[in-house]
Amino acid sequence: MKKPHDNLHKVGSREAGSIITLFALSVVVIFFTLGLSIDLGTAYVAQARLSKSVDAAVLAGARNTARGDAQIKNIALKIATANLVIDQPVAYSVQVSSPVVDTKRVTMRAATRSPTTFGILMGKTSLDVSAEGEATRYPLDMSLTLDLSYSLQRNNAFDDMQRASEAFLDYFDDSVDQIGIATYSTWAEDKLPAQKYFQIPGTAIISGLSAISDTNIQEGLRVAKTQLDSAFKRAGALKIVVLFTDGRPTAYRDTFGFSDPACASYDGVAATYISGSSFRGMFKWQNGLKIVGFVPTCVTTTQSNLSRTGSPVPTQVSTAGSAGDFVRAQGVLKAEHQADLIRAAGYSIYAIGLGNPNATNAGDVPDLAFLGRLTNEGGRVSATQPRGEVIFAPSPAELDDAFAKLADRLLTRLTR
Repeated sequence: MKKPHDNLHKVGSREAGSIITLFALSVVVIFFTLGLSIDLGTAYVAQARLSKSVDAAVLAGARNTARGDAQIKNIALKIATANLVIDQPVAYSVQVSSPVVDTKRVTMRAATRSPTTFGILMGKTSLDVSAEGEATRYPLDMSLTLDLSYSLQRNNAFDDMQRASEAFLDYFDDSVDQIGIATYSTWAEDKLPAQKYFQIPGTAIISGLSAISDTNIQEGLRVAKTQLDSAFKRAGALKIVVLFTDGRPTAYRDTFGFSDPACASYDGVAATYISGSSFRGMFKWQNGLKIVGFVPTCVTTTQSNLSRTGSPVPTQVSTAGSAGDFVRAQGVLKAEHQADLIRAAGYSIYAIGLGNPNATNAGDVPDLAFLGRLTNEGGRVSATQPRGEVIFAPSPAELDDAFAKLADRLLTRLTR
């Protein structure tokens, strides 16, 4: 005859066995869940690294469209492998396409396998990992507007400006971008209308430039705007004025009044010197010839730009006190007004300012606040207009770096 406590012992033994079995199963489930989490985490890290390298690769490729499709692919592959820290082999594919006219898109796909540590117990030795990225390089319309004032020659900076400007053109795509060249001194000239295939003629133009005289930034900006207004329109094109200067305005264009009975008013350029109160003279805005007199109906008699012959003095200047201060102040105001017209049209202005902050001549000390207003740097003039940037080069030897830095800024804006 069995005793009651024998049945209780058997029931307890069965329950204990069930608990042990459940516990063992739970341990196995927890083990595999933890293992799966570790393997998935490893794969996630690999995917994140792969994605980062792909993004860097397509951006680098899109920033180098000037080098051609084959080089774009090579650059993208080099950047991808340089930025990837994964022990496993990676398969890359790179495509270069043109979704719209004058726009290039770089697309990359990368795939690898992430080895498993615990998944192998379930017959899964690795997990597939992949990443895709694309970057589009939009076209550029740019006016490179160069200062030809004589101070560049006086400060031994003209050759440096030419060399840096020529190298600057090489950063951009000859078959996609439209670049024009404008110059300014007493007057401004459209040396090369904004166009494709600008590198050969643009380099020849820059190498043939020479220093002339004054600093009429107003007229330089006016010609730059005309170049961009006239450029062939493309969807998504970024429109930029790049203004190079080594000084402050010493000339401006306006309609001037005269007490001379032969000409009561005249559309021309008034100029002074970088310092002092002397009035340098009146000049034709079309070609910079110095006006030395009027004959009836405002027909001018002229001499060369650097002539020392006296010139009619407009009433605005003759009644202003210090002619030099007046002309320089008006040059600033007129330039800022022209810059406002450029930004109102949706174009951005970037400036490269060359100058010695410790120069004894006030005209050689860069007015970075003035350039900041021209470019609307940081939105200091208008929160609704395009914002540009001022890049300062304290010496001619640093112009190469300044132009290279600007090229990097523009290529970054063009690529997204």
